[in-house]
Amino acid sequence: MGASRNGRETTLVAALAALLLLLFLAAPTRAAEPLRLEEGCRIAADAKLKLPQALARLDRCAGRTPKNYVGTIWVDYPQMPTNLTIARTWRLVLDNHVSSAVDVWLIGPDGPAQHYRYDPNAPDREWAAGNYLSMLVSPERPISRIVVRLTDAQNHSYVRAPKIARARYFVPIERDQASLYGIGVGMLALTILFHLSLFVAMRRRFQLFYCAHVGLLLIYGLSYSGIIHIFVPSLTASGNSALLSFAMTAATATGIGFVIEFLGTSTPFWLRRWAAGAAFASIAAAVVNAAAPQSWSYLLYFGANLVALHAILLTAGIVARACALRVPMASAIALAWAMPMTVSLMYPARTFGLIGDGMLPDGLMMFAATVECLILSLPVASRIRKLRIEHERAHERHVMLERQAQTDALTGLANRRGFGEAIARAAAGHGEPMPLALLVIDIDHFKRVNDHHGHATGDAILRHVAAHVARVAGSGAIVARYGGEEFVVALRNHDLMRAGTIAERIRVSMGVTFDTEADLPGVTVSIGVAAGFSDEIETILADADCALYRAKNEGRNKVMLADGPLMYAAAA
Repeated sequence: MGASRNGRETTLVAALAALLLLLFLAAPTRAAEPLRLEEGCRIAADAKLKLPQALARLDRCAGRTPKNYVGTIWVDYPQMPTNLTIARTWRLVLDNHVSSAVDVWLIGPDGPAQHYRYDPNAPDREWAAGNYLSMLVSPERPISRIVVRLTDAQNHSYVRAPKIARARYFVPIERDQASLYGIGVGMLALTILFHLSLFVAMRRRFQLFYCAHVGLLLIYGLSYSGIIHIFVPSLTASGNSALLSFAMTAATATGIGFVIEFLGTSTPFWLRRWAAGAAFASIAAAVVNAAAPQSWSYLLYFGANLVALHAILLTAGIVARACALRVPMASAIALAWAMPMTVSLMYPARTFGLIGDGMLPDGLMMFAATVECLILSLPVASRIRKLRIEHERAHERHVMLERQAQTDALTGLANRRGFGEAIARAAAGHGEPMPLALLVIDIDHFKRVNDHHGHATGDAILRHVAAHVARVAGSGAIVARYGGEEFVVALRNHDLMRAGTIAERIRVSMGVTFDTEADLPGVTVSIGVAAGFSDEIETILADADCALYRAKNEGRNKVMLADGPLMYAAAA
């Protein structure tokens, strides 16, 4: 049954993942895809450099920009992939990078250049899904090249090529991308809420690591998709870039923390320490990279990439080791993280120039993160279900042990501890002190019976007496074996006379039941009776004990009231 249920869950997850994959792959084909501008040259220049001087340098490609440069950057896109239609509105989108201003010139063979200025830090700036800066341009004459000037820019952060398309073509593209990003962000948010609600019940550390991991992916999704601008309109382009970098680097720390906690003791101590160090390094790199001054950005950017790369490879190694050892659910974690780990490794590879920008389609990481959470929810839910079952079994064992601790094993009645607990519960439920009568019952000459007939017969007599007392006392009574051959009965809301009547009924019928129901030697009992209120239980018990001793001293087989002379006695 469990295997069948797990099979259905796996099939459902695979179907949803396939649906998301089809949506992701089909979205760009629903409309004319934007055209990527191929970069011709990138130079570093003084902030006072004018367009004519910049064009001359761009033509010669003199003074190429080093990777660690921070300042004014000119970028030339000399070969337009298509002739821009004159007097039509086009949308140009550029990589969201750290800069204080963006200037764009549309340059043609004839006439002056058209200039557009974009403030990436303005609250009302336009943006496009996929974390792009967006602006509208309307060519007034044929265009042969586009030149972009980035002021106070970090050269290493300007990576993706600009894209351009007719403004009306961007509408279906934006709609499709917004749908995909909305689905991804929504699933991440629901995953967090679901597992936080489970944490309230289960309280396992791997749940917190998982929620923190998904939370960082959610921040990444909100920033990358541009949805965050709806909630934080004042967020600048540089702030958004810092948030993206922090989320992705810190996510490697929470990811490795989740794996270590989820796999538990299957990971050796030395590897856990190594993973803890890697997680700490990722968190430190994320914080420092986000808070450090701009002049340090290049070194910290590459350092953060190296730290994240180390954490990703270490996580992959830990998961692979768990799979080799056949640790439960390790294969599900490997399946869930195969795609996001691959994509995560592609970002440092792009940073180090090992792959081109075209290898990373827009939204690939967002899609990978969504698929990861979708698949990873299966082993997490399975582990939580297992923990819940273990918790319920542990609770049942605790209840059983508690019941055994309060129950006499021979007779099945409550023992001394169980009797005290039952009296306390009854008094607490009543609210105020209630009338209470106690019967202390002792089997007469029980040691003699034990010595003459043996302990087995003695035990049988004890069981028979216990059953008879409980039956005669009634369902509302609290009956316990108080020790040895002594029993105690608590009668709630009984006065002394009513309790004495019940005690006499027990005494008289004891001989009859041995004669008619049990193939055992007959015994008699002596009973002491006392009454009072539930808040003076010790006093009542002491009075009933005194009455019992009086009954024994008067010849046994009698009922004695605590505050009077002999009330009942056996027929002479």
